Amino acid sequence: MFVGRSQELAVLEEAYAMDSFQMVVVYGRRRVGKSTLLRRFTDNKPDVRFFQARETSASENLRALSAVVLGQDENGQTPPAYPTFEAALENMFSYADDHRLVFVIDEYPYLAQSYPGISSLLQNLIDRCKNSSHMMLVLCGSSMSFMEHRVLGSKSPLYGRRTAQLKVKPFDAFDSAAMLAPADAVRSVELYSLVGGVPLYLEQLDGSRSTEWNLANRILGLSRYLYAEPENYLSQEVRTPALYNAVISSLAHGCTRPVDIKNDIGLSSSAVAGYLKSLEELGVIERIAPVGDANRKHARYRICDCLFLAHFSLAARHAELVERGMERQAAERIVQRDLSTYVGHIFEDVSRQWLLRQMTSGDVPVLPLEVGRWWGTDPRRHETVDVDVAAIGLDGELVAGECKWEAKPAGSDVLGTLASRAELVRKDASRTILYLFSKSGFTDECKADALRRGNVRLVTADEMFGR
Repeated sequence: MFVGRSQELAVLEEAYAMDSFQMVVVYGRRRVGKSTLLRRFTDNKPDVRFFQARETSASENLRALSAVVLGQDENGQTPPAYPTFEAALENMFSYADDHRLVFVIDEYPYLAQSYPGISSLLQNLIDRCKNSSHMMLVLCGSSMSFMEHRVLGSKSPLYGRRTAQLKVKPFDAFDSAAMLAPADAVRSVELYSLVGGVPLYLEQLDGSRSTEWNLANRILGLSRYLYAEPENYLSQEVRTPALYNAVISSLAHGCTRPVDIKNDIGLSSSAVAGYLKSLEELGVIERIAPVGDANRKHARYRICDCLFLAHFSLAARHAELVERGMERQAAERIVQRDLSTYVGHIFEDVSRQWLLRQMTSGDVPVLPLEVGRWWGTDPRRHETVDVDVAAIGLDGELVAGECKWEAKPAGSDVLGTLASRAELVRKDASRTILYLFSKSGFTDECKADALRRGNVRLVTADEMFGR
């Protein structure tokens, strides 16, 4: 099933329509659907060469590239390989002088690893041929560090040659819901909170079955793909996965500052900083700060990949049951004891995603400078408080929201608390809009209070998902 990616496809189609040389860099973490996106884009193109580089020797990659360039003859035979990468690529560029050609090199870091001179070779060919070429060259890769530093970075031979770039990100909760159909809004949020928006992970789930069933039959269990994926993913991306696991585990247990992680696992400050930077580049964690607060000392780290978060918090607590083959019992305990609180935190992310979508579409008439959350000290109560959803608009507006993932409807007390805390975020806001997001709706008293205040919007989970 192909869902979403309308913006990414639009960028690719715009580049293709120019009918001049284009170099588009497409990158993103593994399993996020980059190759699927490019296959979709090239489906209706008349002249496409798609080369899938492999983690192998230069000679093997040259042989595979030659087969893509030369194709098969009239007898169905593939001609002998080119003697060099330069000869193979010169053939492609020469052909593109007279043909609109899409040439995709997928997993470009593997090619560069096997033949380090490939970027310089492409640079020379691009500089020599770009004015006459009709090639749309697409370089695609999963190694985030390589693509950002050695393809897009200023020290790369290819620096300045790209005409467009796409960082393909995981789906938000709403595109994910399309892959989880026929799940209702509540189950969509629950399942999204367990695996996030990586398409390959979503494909493992069954939206027609309960969250507990999916936990027992799709996520927990030593033989399950999703259970082993966090450690497998790290093993592919880093050299010392055990230490990265320790950092992620520390974050999952509530250590959100580098100094807390350092004290928790006994590593040096510089080592912790390095691990955090790498995990951030991999999209496993993110650095967050209170909206409107430029003080770096107030920043925190959090696990933003839902599969990693579920694995290191929910699954880790029940590892002994899972190892004994008692996935059903582990899933039952998670649903009964932990799931509501866990999903409540992810519901905050979902609410922010919804708000940003509403702003993008114009349904919320605010142009956002920042969208995130806020925390700080309430001087009136001398305690630390937070605001689940906070956005500052281009014209000084403030949007503040509270999220409730509970079985009972949200009451007017929640609205009163939100209104009080919003004043702490930005006292000089040109306009303040309050949002309450609730799994189970709102009490009549809360609805009446919202109507009286006039600047309040009440949003249920069903409304967010168009149900």
